[in-house]
Formats: sequence, C-alpha cells, structure tokens
Amino acid sequence: MKKSGLRITALWLSLMLSAWPASAAAEGRITKAVLGTGRTDKYEIVNPTTEFQPDTAQIVCVWKSEGVKPGTPVRGVWIAEDVGSVAPPNFKIDEASSALYVEGSFYLSKPNKGFPVGKYRLEIYLGKELAKIVAFTVKAK
Repeated sequence: MKKSGLRITALWLSLMLSAWPASAAAEGRITKAVLGTGRTDKYEIVNPTTEFQPDTAQIVCVWKSEGVKPGTPVRGVWIAEDVGSVAPPNFKIDEASSALYVEGSFYLSKPNKGFPVGKYRLEIYLGKELAKIVAFTVKAK
C-alpha cells in the first residue's frame, strides 16, 4: 500500500512538473517593445531610440504580444531609476493599464520642466507577471 501511494504521488508530481512549463508558456509573452517619440495608427514606432532629450514632448513604447488571451490585463510602469537628486532611486513616475489585444502602446508626457537627465525603464506586466523591461536614458543636449 505504501509503495502504491508513493508511485501515485511520484506520478502526480511528475505530471505537474512536466505541465508547468507548458502552462507558463501558454500565458504568452511580449515579443517586441520599442521606444520612440510617437506611433502610427498601425502601432509602428516613430523615431525609434533609447536616448531622449529633456525637452522630448512624449516618450512612447509600442509593444506586441504573442500567445496571450484577449482581455488579459497589461500594465506599463514608468520608473526613474537614477535621476540624481530630482527623485529617489527607482521612483515610480506613472502607470497605465488596459485589456490586452495583440499590440498596444504606453506613453509618458514631458513634465513642465522637462525630463530630468538620467536612467529610466518601462516595466510591462502581463497580468501580475513582469513580461518585459525596456531601459532608456535622458541625456542633456
């Protein structure tokens, strides 16, 4: 009886572990995330770059996904990693969320005094899982 119980437990554990990567892959992924200064109606980035000027009117990220169920929540979190004394390290600037389709965009508008020089990132989440990090910098002219 004990050996039978161990075999069933081992079989169950084996099935669960082998199914786990498949279920994780079924959640989908962000296949592309590109930054620039705008986007077209067809979700193509305008002026692709990862370096921006403080007076940039808007920083835009266009992203595409694969294998994600329609309606899955997607969230973009803009982070100022290191902007000197302007804000503490890893300061959350803004965040936006929506229901996922296949592609979308997030944008960050210029503050009144311009973007502080420094390092930034955009974190893109599918549901509660971090799916992509897009790093960028703001450099003085």
